[in-house]
Amino acid sequence: MSRSQGLLIIFMGMAIALLLMLGSVFAAPSGTVILDPLTATRSGLPGTTVTYTLWITNSGGTAGITDTFKLGYEGSQWPVDLSMTEILLPGSAGTDVVVSVTIPFTATATSNTVTITVSYQGSLLLPVSRLTTIFFRAYLPIISKPEDVCRPTGEDYGKLEINPWAATPPAESHPDLNLAIRGYVSTDAFLGLVDIGGTDPKAPQLAGLFATPRLPPFTAVYRVYDWLRGCNCRGDPIDKVEVSLAELGTTPGETIHVPDSGYRISPDYEVLVLYASQDRLTLKFTAEDTIEGGYAIHLENVCVDANLLALYQRLNAEGRHELPALPARKPVGRARSGHIGVVIRDRGGFLDPRWRHDWWIGY
Repeated sequence: MSRSQGLLIIFMGMAIALLLMLGSVFAAPSGTVILDPLTATRSGLPGTTVTYTLWITNSGGTAGITDTFKLGYEGSQWPVDLSMTEILLPGSAGTDVVVSVTIPFTATATSNTVTITVSYQGSLLLPVSRLTTIFFRAYLPIISKPEDVCRPTGEDYGKLEINPWAATPPAESHPDLNLAIRGYVSTDAFLGLVDIGGTDPKAPQLAGLFATPRLPPFTAVYRVYDWLRGCNCRGDPIDKVEVSLAELGTTPGETIHVPDSGYRISPDYEVLVLYASQDRLTLKFTAEDTIEGGYAIHLENVCVDANLLALYQRLNAEGRHELPALPARKPVGRARSGHIGVVIRDRGGFLDPRWRHDWWIGY
């Protein structure tokens, strides 16, 4: 070997070592995240709550190893609520976080910006997400006190003993019980009924969601994200049906009810409450504490009645040996704004809520 060839081999070895060193330096370390969106702007009237859905991804962790992230906010003059303040995420996994900003009746500023922050092991991470809420008033000839759209319904609620079943993970973070874990994305499908279905005359009738049964306008349609069991993470939007979540037009503050069906879980009750939060419900038309088997309905953007929410939270904390049980047509809360979201499932699968001959018989 010549001297020049020897020098070339030494130089190439040093170059490879340098590239390996740089790769280790610039590899994404544990404790880095991706937030989506980084900025968002919405508007609302005084006394209303504006919601934002953020997607957070553990972009720097190792697959199979869970990192703990703390969520917080700063800079807001208006009340802010986070659906969760601590998130456990394996590497490359992600989840939805719902941020609710309430515009005070007495607000004087025309806008409010809140910065959503993520911390890992006490250190603030970048990027952050900045959410701007714009305040506007509707000027009317007669000024009256705004109605509390989330006022109590005045109802009391029962419970039913069931076979014990421990949700894994817990209900709050279970992708089949809390729809916020999956999330959904808008689609441009037809906003109205489609002539499909008709296989089960006892199926839940969505017109019964309202005090006087009706066919409301469809204001928007969405596709719910799939959930991949292998990685326990969100997949692509479900494509087995064209639409898996529909927004139905409502009057803010009107009562929302358990829809009629031909099924009962006991002589007195039609559905179990498998999950409840301040603004969403999951109802099951069989007596099992699982989404598998029988029909289930997810309701979004509903002011869940305070008595029902308190009962669910207590029974859930006590181990879910009992859960709230409701008869058909029972009020469960009120419409939070001009629409509610509705998802209907059978044996765990997502179905299209626009199907006329299943969920809207006679319309």
